[in-house]
Amino acid sequence: MRNLYLNTNELDKRCSDEFGLSEAILMENAASAIELEVRKLTKGVRVLAVCGSGNNGADAICALRKLAGDYECYALLVSKTQGVMSKYQLSVAKKVGVNLIEDFDGDLDKLGEFECIIDGIFGSGLKRQMSDEICALIDMLNAKNALKIAVDIPSGINQFGQINQNAFKADTTLTMGGLKLGLFLDEAKDFVGKIKVANLGVSRDKFERGSDVKLLEKSDLKLPFRNKANTNKGEFGHTFVMVGDMSGAAQIAGLSASAIGSGLVSLVSDKEIANLSPILMYKSSLNSAKVVIAGCGLGDKKLNLDELTDKICVIDADLCYKKEVIKLLANNENLVITPHPKEFASLLNLTNIENVSVSDVQKNRFELAKIWSQKFKNVLVLKGANTIIAQNGKLYVMSEGSPTLAKGGSGDVLAGVIAGLLAQGYSPLEAAISGTLAHGFAGAKFSKNSYALTPFDLIEEIKCL
Repeated sequence: MRNLYLNTNELDKRCSDEFGLSEAILMENAASAIELEVRKLTKGVRVLAVCGSGNNGADAICALRKLAGDYECYALLVSKTQGVMSKYQLSVAKKVGVNLIEDFDGDLDKLGEFECIIDGIFGSGLKRQMSDEICALIDMLNAKNALKIAVDIPSGINQFGQINQNAFKADTTLTMGGLKLGLFLDEAKDFVGKIKVANLGVSRDKFERGSDVKLLEKSDLKLPFRNKANTNKGEFGHTFVMVGDMSGAAQIAGLSASAIGSGLVSLVSDKEIANLSPILMYKSSLNSAKVVIAGCGLGDKKLNLDELTDKICVIDADLCYKKEVIKLLANNENLVITPHPKEFASLLNLTNIENVSVSDVQKNRFELAKIWSQKFKNVLVLKGANTIIAQNGKLYVMSEGSPTLAKGGSGDVLAGVIAGLLAQGYSPLEAAISGTLAHGFAGAKFSKNSYALTPFDLIEEIKCL
């Protein structure tokens, strides 16, 4: 896991107070990271840095100074005033042949073509509306066929990851010192490109401090490998799936639980299930059940949720719209709930935590997930391009989501995978973490194209992790 920070101001201050690294040294190191990225990806091309008045712009100007001579470097200044560090970097950059563009008339085409564009207009501290001129400039930069590198965070994205107007669309974001939380809001995902952390002069171990928000990594995926030869199916748990109006969803969830290793899987219904897979068993009640999935394909069917109070549960889909689920959430801590944004908006409204729309959820995912997790002790899995797992005020971000997974039935697969891990003895948090990672990596492994993945393809990929 990696630490995520709303901002790294306190960490930067430690570099000065504890390690004696001046602002100038930190800037040199930041600029060296930008320089290295440009050199790795291009050779001897025309480079344009678009610079605001703050330290992001100064970082970009400093990087141009390091590239000048080997590259044809231009600095486009978008602010009439410059900060102290920007003024200093400009004075040095001029001496080594960096070309300054100070009287920009708004026509980017007049400047010719650039093979690399560095965005240093705004940082994560953006709080005000951008001018129409800056918005137009960002649109023009985005339209250019060039390698695009953002310094710290793409301009137009604030520290919370919100985009209130438009934003620079980077191929790579070089974030300074530590990973910023705002880079992982769903809204920002199409703008940040590949995220890399620039070392500012001290190791990650020395630079960082603990955080209640973590970014999940591949090493956090713990698959239920079987290392014991003398064993049987009963040792790997039994997953029960409550069947709703659409039994296909329950079957997908059940097959997914089996694919991740659940020893037995049963579908529970008050009537026979048509075309039941031979892998799955039919049960008429939850007698003997310990792990239960409820909500997948529920529709209008009524469930007796009192039966679930003492079960280990995964709650999904249509149950997120039912008032009865609130009592279950309050009384059962051994529970994972897996809403998508619309379902989460419903849950927030039902519980009187917030009166929100889906748009509100998407703009405030981290804050709302944290508030929810402080009210309910069970585990929240808020699905999205960057899925958020929350428990007891701590957040875990799974950034492996892809558009491949945007297909009906994908959520049923996730519910089944999490339940299958629960059946094998994982804690709710462990099952949520490994389940979402397995789901994300399985979607990424599908190599045919970005649109054709079905839930059954996803299950096959999960089997091969």
